[in-house]
Amino acid sequence: MAVKKQTFMKGVFVIMGSQILIKILGFIYRIIQTNFPQFADVGNSYYGSGYQVYTFILAIATMGIPNTISKLVSEKRTLGDIRGAHKIFKTAFLVFVSIATAFSLLLFFGAGFISNNILNNPGVKYTLMSLSPAIIFVSMSAVLRGYFIGMENVSEYSKAQIIEQIVNCIFSIIFVVMLLGTTPEIMAAGSTLATTVATSTAFFYLVRYYRKNRDDIWKEIKSSQIFASESRGKIAKKLISYAVPISFGSVVSALAGLIDVITVVNGLQNYGYDLITANEKYGILSGKVDILLAVPLSINVAFAVALVPFISSAIARHRKDEAISKIKYSLKISSLIALPCTIGMFVLATPIFNMLFPNAPEGAYLLKIECWLLFFSVVSQTITGALQGVGKLAVPGIALLVGAVIKYILNVIFIPMFGEVVPAVTSIIYSGTACIISAIILYRTLKEKMPLKEVIVKPFIASVIMGVFVFLAYKLLMILNLGNTISTILSIAIGVLIYGVCVIILKILSKDEILQLPYGNKICKMLKI
Repeated sequence: MAVKKQTFMKGVFVIMGSQILIKILGFIYRIIQTNFPQFADVGNSYYGSGYQVYTFILAIATMGIPNTISKLVSEKRTLGDIRGAHKIFKTAFLVFVSIATAFSLLLFFGAGFISNNILNNPGVKYTLMSLSPAIIFVSMSAVLRGYFIGMENVSEYSKAQIIEQIVNCIFSIIFVVMLLGTTPEIMAAGSTLATTVATSTAFFYLVRYYRKNRDDIWKEIKSSQIFASESRGKIAKKLISYAVPISFGSVVSALAGLIDVITVVNGLQNYGYDLITANEKYGILSGKVDILLAVPLSINVAFAVALVPFISSAIARHRKDEAISKIKYSLKISSLIALPCTIGMFVLATPIFNMLFPNAPEGAYLLKIECWLLFFSVVSQTITGALQGVGKLAVPGIALLVGAVIKYILNVIFIPMFGEVVPAVTSIIYSGTACIISAIILYRTLKEKMPLKEVIVKPFIASVIMGVFVFLAYKLLMILNLGNTISTILSIAIGVLIYGVCVIILKILSKDEILQLPYGNKICKMLKI
């Protein structure tokens, strides 16, 4: 069969590799845009504001499609009902694309009202209009992606994302360059128009792959000996019943970003800034800090995506021990990703800003603050995947909602008093609240204790040791007059080496866990374990 099944860790590293490449490409065009003086932080504010609204509407319109479909398809496959899995896919396509089309039209024709009356930032209108068609293409792609993930093949899902980001990167730069000399809001709209072009390209790639393998797919469907006949109406109800609680978390997560769009610019004007300066400050948060924090978040998405069908399958086979083992391992790897990134960004915030944004280096102090949300956000991603896999679909959304309410209240009260540091702090509180609530409920559901020493304490110790060496290395390299860029890069490289040594010395990963990594056998032989 063309749509080949992949192991858990192979699926994880396929997605992880693609996410690293995607974020590198995303860095390229965002950094280039930010360093255009005509675009800079003000352009990032319009771009970020429009994108947050789009993300919020997209979360509602796409309704957790990939995870919903992958969960249902995976369950059908486990039971041997290949025909039923494909019927779910076809019904989902009709249901979700209809919903997405309605929201796309709503965003396009309501762009003026949203920008003028909700955001109080009229320049965002054109960005919203440029993004509206992308909702339809993302929805159609999400159905296809969910189907492939449920069939336990994530390669095409990852390839489509890479293609999408390559197109987005190229056309974002082209459109902004073409619009140089216009206003920042028009350039931001041009940059986001590239998103529509990119999402349509990704969709047509997935369609091409599906058609290419259609004969093999149908061959397996026809050979399926089990088929639990369900009407399309019943399937549609099941899809919605699963999608709503799953998407609830995505909607609330997007709402948290929208809270900043609504409260930060207004709050900063009450603090004493004019509209342009307020947009500049928000542009630093959305265009610099957020894209740097997005790297470890996007890498860890692999575990959240791969865990859902794996755990659903394990639970369906009554293999709770297998599910618990994968959850523990995924949380440990998530912590090993998040903590060194947090410490590294805290130590090197100013050098990183000077290296990446030489024409607009302001705002490193905000990265020093907000980087601490990384641990909570990364671990929450993995916990969310685990909760969805064990059937607790609404829990992540409820936890995020509690955090979002706290964030909104704190933003409204304290931004007019203390300025732009407030949204950075409340983002940490928001992520921490959601993470802690979700973790408590997950482990109560599993009737297990969270292995805090292995998952948090040891990785934190290794990260702190690494941070000390990185700080000293940067200072020494600057004394040697190697320049900020070379010193920063070498310091990061030294940090990676030191961190790897600490992980080995502290024995954070067992032999079995190392064997699950790429080249695990070679690593074990090298370490003689």
